[in-house]
Amino acid sequence: MIAFNKYYNKFNILSVSLVIASLLLLTFKGLNFGIDFKGGTLIELRSTDTKINVSSLRDNLNQMNLGDVSVKNFGNETDFLIKFENNENKNIIEEIKKNLDKSFGNNFNFRRVENVGPKVSTELLRSGVIAISVALFLMLVYIWIRFRYQK
Repeated sequence: MIAFNKYYNKFNILSVSLVIASLLLLTFKGLNFGIDFKGGTLIELRSTDTKINVSSLRDNLNQMNLGDVSVKNFGNETDFLIKFENNENKNIIEEIKKNLDKSFGNNFNFRRVENVGPKVSTELLRSGVIAISVALFLMLVYIWIRFRYQK
């Protein structure tokens, strides 16, 4: 049998220390918002060449200094989803097409290009905070009702 009460004070101190450390990190370092919250561009590509993979695409796009680039497989192994931060260059999509054609040949079909602006990002953040708050409140109500009427 484990004497849990013996460790009560030590684990309370550990818990309080971790909470304080996380609040300090949140205050001074802040959150690292993704492209969906900061605004950016999403590109859906389909490749006709099965030899092209995520790492080769990521390496190629990182050379273009697009900022934080995310490349993932989307659907099957020849479909890719590319996300990157907003860029001041208005012709960035054309430059990406030229760069990919130069590096990999004319093997890509741009299926979808979407821009997420800062207004949409703010709405996403606000909706997310509201959803989490409502969920926490409803859990609190459930726990309150559940344990209040126990026999």
